[in-house]
Amino acid sequence: MIPPDVAVTLATLETQIAALDNEASTAVAAAVAAREETVDARLQAALATSRADILAAKLARTRLEVMVDKPGPDNTGVLPTVPRCNWNEPSTAGRVAVPPGNYEDLDFYGDCYPADPKGYYRFRNCRPHGGLGHPTNNIGLFYCWNLTTGWATFEDCTFAADFPSWYRDGIVGHRFTARRCDIHGTNDGIGGNANGGGIIEQCWIHDQQFWRQDPAHTDGTHNDPIQIQGGGPWMVRGNTLEAFVSVAEGSTGTNPYPAPDGKYYGGSAIMLTEAKSLDKLHDVVIDGNWSSGGYAQVNVNNNRGAGNVLSFTLGDNRYGRDVRNNVKTGIDKRWICLAPTGGTITIPGLLTKQRWDDDGTLLTEGKTTGIRTL
Repeated sequence: MIPPDVAVTLATLETQIAALDNEASTAVAAAVAAREETVDARLQAALATSRADILAAKLARTRLEVMVDKPGPDNTGVLPTVPRCNWNEPSTAGRVAVPPGNYEDLDFYGDCYPADPKGYYRFRNCRPHGGLGHPTNNIGLFYCWNLTTGWATFEDCTFAADFPSWYRDGIVGHRFTARRCDIHGTNDGIGGNANGGGIIEQCWIHDQQFWRQDPAHTDGTHNDPIQIQGGGPWMVRGNTLEAFVSVAEGSTGTNPYPAPDGKYYGGSAIMLTEAKSLDKLHDVVIDGNWSSGGYAQVNVNNNRGAGNVLSFTLGDNRYGRDVRNNVKTGIDKRWICLAPTGGTITIPGLLTKQRWDDDGTLLTEGKTTGIRTL
């Protein structure tokens, strides 16, 4: 039996211990709450900073000056610091109809097109990946053939095919704006083909994929950063267009025209021609672009015959000197190539505004001095 005085002492100690325990629990709870508040405050601050950084990055893009800031890897395409989500499943294989609306910070899978020909679409900081496998005919990661009165705008987007194909371009159609986009890993970069035209500005188009077994050409794909086959008006300004290609994995043969850095020479940086089944090409302005590679950095072909007049305007464009010889037996380099098949071509600015990028001197007429007519 515990003596009474000891029992009193134990009871007193238990009371004191309980009080201390309660104080400790209260202190711990307060400390935890304070820590959580600190963590929460820091998280909120980090999120606020992240949001501020994202807004600053997007604002910096809009402040780039057309025909002043040369497009390239650091100022075109999706913003590397801005997270994106999937709009649809990465396993999407076929064609995908996209409803009208504003889309931002999203990845799109499948070969996409506007669901409503009269709708308006805006894509910012988006990444179209394209479909799986080879399509049965020409298509794009986003194709706007069906637009009638609607319009599609792509800003700060990256177009790169997860599954490259001789039939899969970047953007094709009409009634679209492509601004500050990075387009690569496709057949052609951008294709235009009908009335309604479009605006292509501040884009970096490069590194197309060459296929030897192209169904449309016996000598392999003719890879052009930009090919416009009809319609208008078209404004092509302030772009960096690199007509160099890589041989696609799965190609049955290689490209016969090797270029520096393990690449190959492609087609034309800008190809302007007319297919008879499409709208007549009209109101075309090519201004303030930097072009390199290929065999004709601007290639014009009037293929509608003697009665057709093909007219467009050249502004202050710059040309690199690294192009392939177009004739194996001798030096026949060409930067601007005009190939009228009996028709007439008129080009204001041809002899007064086209300059070499390295020293700013004018291109002149001649096989090796920049401007070649056939």
